[in-house]
Amino acid sequence: MRHALSCALLLNLLAAACGSHDHQVPNSKASPPAGRDTLVVHSTLADTAGLAAHLRIIERKLGPLDPGIRDHLQAVEVTYYGFTDSSCTAIDTTRLCTGVLLVHACVAGEVRAIFEGLRRDRFPIAQVVPVNRYGLNADSTGWDDAASMAANNTSAFNYRGKAHVPETSKHAQGIAIDINPLLNPLEKQGPHGVVREPALGRYDPRRPGTLTRARIMKHLAPHGWTWGGRWQRPQDHQHIEKIHGRCAHLRERIR
Repeated sequence: MRHALSCALLLNLLAAACGSHDHQVPNSKASPPAGRDTLVVHSTLADTAGLAAHLRIIERKLGPLDPGIRDHLQAVEVTYYGFTDSSCTAIDTTRLCTGVLLVHACVAGEVRAIFEGLRRDRFPIAQVVPVNRYGLNADSTGWDDAASMAANNTSAFNYRGKAHVPETSKHAQGIAIDINPLLNPLEKQGPHGVVREPALGRYDPRRPGTLTRARIMKHLAPHGWTWGGRWQRPQDHQHIEKIHGRCAHLRERIR
């Protein structure tokens, strides 16, 4: 299911909720649709309520988000298998989960195809919830990505700066997704050893829900996407992004 989201539409989204999640999400309320008792709903379109108001606050710090991005955000509902419990050691194949990813409309079909492939492979995902549900970060220069990662949350769009370069980040363009961050942390070399984000994350490719070249690239490459685990510095195991293709609405070249 896809929902086109203009800024005006976001302003008018109902804040009313829709039931309970199996995973902890701040102020989130969602319930499975009637007759689909085996479907676990982690997020719905209602979870984007308040996003436009937050975006105005972020824009006061970072500057206006390009209308080619802001006016072409789309909520894509994806379905996936989850885990049997919060330890994320075993896949729950008895029921499907559903959640909403906020992405640029130009890649909405590709995102759906990528997650359909992961579902066919029974690759488990802890939860999918728009990052705005975790509130703004401390200086209001984006949504609280640290809190989202600590919750092992899979998310996409997040208007935030990109350190040391003038380019808009792929997450701010809506063409990047972070998957199972606690299982797929970013790893970089610090002055006292390896630094991980999130700090409690551990990368063990033997565990279910961990991204590896064999598990993810077959779903990414046909659509011009790549995996951050292939990078040398840092290795961003949770991160997938669009690197090839064209979008008439994006001013910056996709690369």
